[in-house]
Amino acid sequence: MYPEFLVNIDQTNIIYQLTGGNMYKLIGLKQVFIVGWEEKCAYTLLTSISTGGDFLPFHVVYDEKTKSSLLLSKALSYNKVLGMSFQFVWSNTDTYWSTFKTMCTYIDRILVLFWMEKKQQQGVPLDQPCILQLDC
Repeated sequence: MYPEFLVNIDQTNIIYQLTGGNMYKLIGLKQVFIVGWEEKCAYTLLTSISTGGDFLPFHVVYDEKTKSSLLLSKALSYNKVLGMSFQFVWSNTDTYWSTFKTMCTYIDRILVLFWMEKKQQQGVPLDQPCILQLDC
């Protein structure tokens, strides 16, 4: 078996706005306003690598139920990461964790395309077995 046909994936949550119990204030202030105290802003990052050493594009899962929770198209380097085939999806739930649907999106839009390209490069049949190892 070619090493490109064994891919390992793992996922982790990335917190981009901490909501801990620490704050800074000027000495003597009587009231401190805190924005987002109860909200944890995070997303799930799914990373993958083949045993051949190929890093596959990132798959990022945000919470919420609409496209408005995704990275803004005017964000710095947005087009660059799309050009690298990164996927930004929303979970359609109240959590940012991967769901069956978001995992299917990863497999369809990233993993299968990667394997099809590698099969053509290696000249192997399209029904060449492939293995996905999930560490999620």
